[in-house]
Formats: sequence, structure tokens, C-alpha cells
Amino acid sequence: MRGAVMQSNADHRRNTHRRSGVTWIDVAVTIFVLLVLAALLLPAMGTNRHHSRRLECQNNMKQLLTAMMYHASKNDGALPWLSVENNAGIVSNWVIDLLPELDNTAVQSEWDTRSYKERARFEISLEMLQCPSDPTSFQVDGGLSYVVNSGYGHFQVAPQTGAVYEIIPHGQNTIDWDRDGEVTRDDRLISIATGVFWPKNQGDTLRSSLDYISSADGQANTLLFAESLNVGKWNSAKTLDIAFVAGVDRIQFDGDGSAIQHLSLSGANLGPYGVAGGNIPRHTPSPSSNHLGVSIYGFADGAARQISDTIDPTVYLRLMTPNGHQFGQTNDALEDY
Repeated sequence: MRGAVMQSNADHRRNTHRRSGVTWIDVAVTIFVLLVLAALLLPAMGTNRHHSRRLECQNNMKQLLTAMMYHASKNDGALPWLSVENNAGIVSNWVIDLLPELDNTAVQSEWDTRSYKERARFEISLEMLQCPSDPTSFQVDGGLSYVVNSGYGHFQVAPQTGAVYEIIPHGQNTIDWDRDGEVTRDDRLISIATGVFWPKNQGDTLRSSLDYISSADGQANTLLFAESLNVGKWNSAKTLDIAFVAGVDRIQFDGDGSAIQHLSLSGANLGPYGVAGGNIPRHTPSPSSNHLGVSIYGFADGAARQISDTIDPTVYLRLMTPNGHQFGQTNDALEDY
């Protein structure tokens, strides 16, 4: 009897051990299930993270647009100069002019008290100027992810690298549209019709305003801001650091020599000036982003919109011009962007 009881207890221990044991098959199945779950969840998590960053970029753009509207309202509708320099260095630029409207009056005050030499090293990180999807600028001292529309101009593109260089200082006085050997006031009027923000060079008095845009191509059809991954620091006065532009040598015009036709477009091969046209830091003056096929733009009506990177280049060029219509440029295609 005792032997039978001992045998029964041994069988029970063996059965219990057999039931509670984990086999390699159980482990393999568990790992497989976890891998399947990870494969399903990780893309969704990545998509959500990307979407969140894109929304933050768009909110930053809205802050800049709101600040620009406030600035214009306090200056009879006038918009800031792209930059102002003297022989000693930078005086201001569009970022510095907007600092009070961006709740950064203290930063502007500190800027004003610094010498010109110190301003070149004044690289404070300002969150509202940086898109979290921009690895070159996010949480970087002096980082800038947003640039302003500085119209058409003369630039040089290095044939081997595609890098863009500023041959002469960009401005209203650089294009002789009627090719009479002199840049006259009429030429300057055509130039400012191609963009919004211009460097203030000696003698410049023509300045863009919201009223000018409203009475011309319209605020909903005119770009103020764009994202860019390839610009410089916000404390710069260089056009290629703080603006996007288009080179006139890459644009085909319908003009027959009369002033009314100067900005009538027939085509464009923009290269590094086109949307997502290159990736050379500080030498690719065009919109770009890490938003998978779209970039965020700020319009003169205060709207921040996403536009496909495959936008037709002539439509993009028309969105740059605040008053192209007056000089022969049609706006028929704008509703399709």
C-alpha cells in the first residue's frame, strides 16, 4: 500500500512538471507573435510621429504668419525688409523685425545692444523658427527652417555641383527688364512684382505691403513663407540664408519687348531653384522638407497650406509673384495647385 502511494506521488510530480514546462515551440510561437505585432505597430507609430511633427511645423508657420500680420498692422500694412546692412554688418532682417510679435522682445533688445561683430555669433535657438522634422536646424543654436519669398533675380549655379551663388547683392536694382542698359524705376517695379521681401540696398524705397498684394494678384495667391532644409542661421543678412528665390535664367518668358509681357510665363526648368531642387546647405534657395512629398507654405492671407513637391514650376512661380498679373502673367492655373 505504501509503495502504491509513493508511486502515485511520483507520477503526480512528473505530470505537474510536464504540464508547467515551456518548450522551445512555445518560445518560438511567442517570439513570432511579438514580431508580427511589432511589424504591424511600428509603421503606425512612425506615421503618427511623422504626422505630429508635420503639425508642429505647420503650427510654427501659423505663428510666423500671425506675427507678420501684426507687424504689418503696426506699420500701415508694410512688410519687413528681407535684410538691412551697412558697412559694419547686419542691422536687421525679417526675423529680427518679427521678434516682438513672437514674444521675444528680450532677444531683440539683446540684439540691439550687441556690436556688429557680436551679432555674427548671436546664435540663440528659437523654437518657433525650427521644424522638428528638420535635422539641420531643430534644437540647433541659430537654427532656421522657414524662409521668405524674395522673388526672381540673377544668380550663378555651379555646373558641377548645382550650388547657387550670389554674384552681386540680390535686390530690386539687379534686373534690366527692358534691356536698355539701365535699371530704371520701371524695371524695379517689375522686379518687386516677382517677390515680397527685398534686401534694403542704398537708395531702395519700394517696399511690399499687404495692401499692394491685395490689390494685385491677391493674398490667397501669394507666398510669404516656405519650409527649407538648406538655409543658414537666422542672424544672417545673406539672401540664400534666409530666403527662397528663382533665377531668371531658368525661366522662359513670352515677352515681346513690351513692358506688359515681361512676366508672362511659357515654361521653366528651375533646377536648384525649384521645389525640392537640391540639398546643398546654404546654396539651394528653394522650398524643401522631410514631410514625404509635401512642404508647408505660408500665404499672405494668413493661411498655412501643404503643397505637393511635384507642383508645376510655372504655377509655383506665379505663387511667388505678388503682382505678376500687371506685367502679363496669367493666374489661371493657381486654382489647381
